[in-house]
Amino acid sequence: RLLKLIEDIMHLSKLDEGFAAGCQRSVDLLEAARAAVEENAEAAAERNVTVRLTGENVSINADPTLLDEMLRNVIENGVKYNRLNGEVQVEVSRLADGVTDTGIGIPPEHLDKVFERFYRVDGSRSKQTGGTGLGLSIVKHGAEYHHARIELDSEVGRGTVMTLTFPLSTDEEHGA
Repeated sequence: RLLKLIEDIMHLSKLDEGFAAGCQRSVDLLEAARAAVEENAEAAAERNVTVRLTGENVSINADPTLLDEMLRNVIENGVKYNRLNGEVQVEVSRLADGVTDTGIGIPPEHLDKVFERFYRVDGSRSKQTGGTGLGLSIVKHGAEYHHARIELDSEVGRGTVMTLTFPLSTDEEHGA
């Protein structure tokens, strides 16, 4: 847990300095989402959470490593803060990349704070699930780096919808 915390802090420091791990190139968002879903498959199986991926191939200009970390964090939260036998739906389209879960939800008074470093809605629950409180901060910084927009909608006891809207690559804008 300490190693994960140190890695996340170092990564955030690099993002703060404007340094990204790699360079931007054309990335298929559906394939990136598929990889992030697979990376979370074991945790989902342990909690008996079904993760479904739907969508279409969409090209965006992105740092593949940072994009993977963003998607992995969002999906991981959908699995980690879900109910047993819950569901996570990942949908990729030209309009946006959305992750919807049937989890515990986020109280309204916490919605504007969840992207802050080390912020935890329920600290005791986060310690049980192994969270560092930095995952959504990395998502926010990654979205800024990629000029993407984040929307968050949540209801306690019903789940959360997080939508990431990335600018399309030049090829996608022209229908290629």
